[in-house]
Amino acid sequence: MYGYGRIAEIDLSDKKITLRDVDEYLAYEFIGGRGWTAYIVFKELDKIVDALHPSNVLVVATGPLNGTLFQGGGKTEFGALSPQTGIYGDSNVGGYLGFRLRRAGIDCLIIRGKAPTPSYIYVEDSRAEIIDAPELWGLNSSEVDRKLREKHGVECSIASVGVAGEKQVSFACINVDWNLRKYRHGQAGRTGLGAVMGSKNLKAIVVRGTGEVRVADPERLRDVARRFQKEVLDSPTYDIWRRQGTMMTIEWANNAEALPAYNFQKTKYEYADRISGDELEKVKLYSRPCSNCIVPCEHVVPFNIGGKKGEIGVEYETAAMIGSNTGLKSLEEVAYANYLCDEYGLDTITMGSVIAFVMECFQRGILTQEDVGFNIEWGDIDAVIKLIEITARREGFGELTSLGVKRLSEKIGRGSEKFAMHVKGLEISAYDHRAAPAMALSYATCDIGAHHNRSWAITYDLQVGRYSYGEDKVDRVIYLQHIRPLFDMLGVCRLYWVELGVDPNLYAEAYSAITGKEVTLDELLKKSERVWNLTRVMAILRKKISIQDDILPARDFEDPVPEGSTKGVRLSREKFTEMLKMYYKKRGWDERGWPTKEKLIELGLEEAARKLYG
Repeated sequence: MYGYGRIAEIDLSDKKITLRDVDEYLAYEFIGGRGWTAYIVFKELDKIVDALHPSNVLVVATGPLNGTLFQGGGKTEFGALSPQTGIYGDSNVGGYLGFRLRRAGIDCLIIRGKAPTPSYIYVEDSRAEIIDAPELWGLNSSEVDRKLREKHGVECSIASVGVAGEKQVSFACINVDWNLRKYRHGQAGRTGLGAVMGSKNLKAIVVRGTGEVRVADPERLRDVARRFQKEVLDSPTYDIWRRQGTMMTIEWANNAEALPAYNFQKTKYEYADRISGDELEKVKLYSRPCSNCIVPCEHVVPFNIGGKKGEIGVEYETAAMIGSNTGLKSLEEVAYANYLCDEYGLDTITMGSVIAFVMECFQRGILTQEDVGFNIEWGDIDAVIKLIEITARREGFGELTSLGVKRLSEKIGRGSEKFAMHVKGLEISAYDHRAAPAMALSYATCDIGAHHNRSWAITYDLQVGRYSYGEDKVDRVIYLQHIRPLFDMLGVCRLYWVELGVDPNLYAEAYSAITGKEVTLDELLKKSERVWNLTRVMAILRKKISIQDDILPARDFEDPVPEGSTKGVRLSREKFTEMLKMYYKKRGWDERGWPTKEKLIELGLEEAARKLYG
């Protein structure tokens, strides 16, 4: 089969590994990446006791465009039942992990059970093994990466967890390729999949690959890649993206009055220029791309905080959620907080939201120094550092912060739930949306909980009028929820399309050239719609998710924007509810927000229909 390799089924409990070919149904109906993680977790769902039980399955999947000469093909998907939300969760990471897996002839790892002793998985050229490594337990990611690279060589890719993963912090992340100075250091950050690795005594996954991906029509792929590259280089935004990457968004979001500040109390940050892309350019040491990428989005900056010196790549979501959202006033402070989160293995979006939530609790007198063990004020880097450290180790008050904003607010109570900024237990990422109903709908309906990567609709709000709740915005959100996850299925970066405006039909052409199976973009989008409905079914089966869960924090409806051109604006609960009902109708879902039996059968999800409706 052109364009696809093999699947490694790994049982950590008895150290059994089975390699098998990818079957055509999985390949062509679910494409790869996110499609595979969702489908495989769905097939295992009935057996999973809970997210941190050995019965949970961790899936690592690449996509068919990864590992080829197609630009931006460097993405890998991790998926499992999420310990943070209790429903299906996944997270996407760039770098070289997927590239090396594909070159090793393996497209997917299906990891079950729990190793008797701390271990790591080693993959090299069509083989895999489980290696005991108790000496790695207790180490943070940079040290684990260094030791494994000393053993297996520089030309490997390493996915590892830090102490937070071992301690099973609900939002622990997975670090990829920490010590590759030349290449991107990334994280599978969201939904707590680092905790799943930790619960399995799985410290790392190491991959070496020297083979090639079999392509059906190499000349056609070269032609598509040439046209794709020309569109990238001709893009008017190419230059600033190459210089600043996602950090250019700080200035954009602040000007658009969408930059979260002080736990989403404000939409503009008075110190935004100090943590911006322009500030990054002044101190940037170098840039790091993912595999086969001509647009490096990770830009590395130095830090020296309290005698702690180092360097780290900083990107927008981190700079906003740990920077403006907590009141940090310098890029250096943001960089050090980012570094600590990566070292311990913590999702920076959630960690930033947790810190900001705790700071607001102090602001309002809901929490005191007696509750936490130290005083906390907005912009206090020492408090930020302490909260990161106790959370990663689950020490003292860190036992509560390790739960994430939703469960932390439930423990604290006293009205704090109003400003606990999450949906379905996943913290909202870095765009205020009180004056952006399409973005609000994106967050409310995201299948894994609030996350911008599924539907970044705020630009459409700005384009057509940010105060409207019209049908066009519902249509746009649904379209984005199909096309953006499609990139995760194909194993490619979405930023070429989002930021540089390349023709999305080129992705369908590349898939056709690689696999020899002719498809159109519309056909691929239909398969992405299938996956969206499948993840919704899983959420219903696990937690009876329905309309009452597709809701935003009370702050969005009750607290008006305090300043700027959008001063006084807040979401209308009535208009938003009507928008949500329209969304359900257009999706073919019932008034509860459940996919109808007819819709599931239309999408070829007969098994999902049986499980939901009998």
